[in-house]
Amino acid sequence: VGFGRGNLPRSVQNYVNEARVAEELARQHIRNLLRDAWRKLNRELLSAQQQQQQQQQTTFSRSFMNVALNIARVSQCMYDYEDGIGVLEHESIDRIYSLIAEPIQTA
Repeated sequence: VGFGRGNLPRSVQNYVNEARVAEELARQHIRNLLRDAWRKLNRELLSAQQQQQQQQQTTFSRSFMNVALNIARVSQCMYDYEDGIGVLEHESIDRIYSLIAEPIQTA
C-alpha cells in the first residue's frame, strides 16, 4: 500500500489499534482486503459482461457498472497516491483524469 510523506493511512492505523498488530501486518491486511475487493469486482463485471453477451437480463446496466468501476479506480488511486492536496503539478488530478477519460478497456 503506497503512501507518501511518511503518513500512516487511517485504515492501517485503525487496524493496528483494533487488532493490536504491528504496522507491517496491518498494511498487509489492508493490501489483502484491497486485492480481494478488486477480484470480487472484476469477477462480477466479467459475469455481467458474459450475461449481456448472451443477451440475458442483468441486475445493473452496462453504464452503471462502468461508473462503479471508475469510482473504484479513482478511490484506489486516491488511496495509493493521496488526494492531491499538496502534490505539485496536478499529479493526482492527471492520474484521476486518465482513469476516467481513458479507462482501461475490457474485452
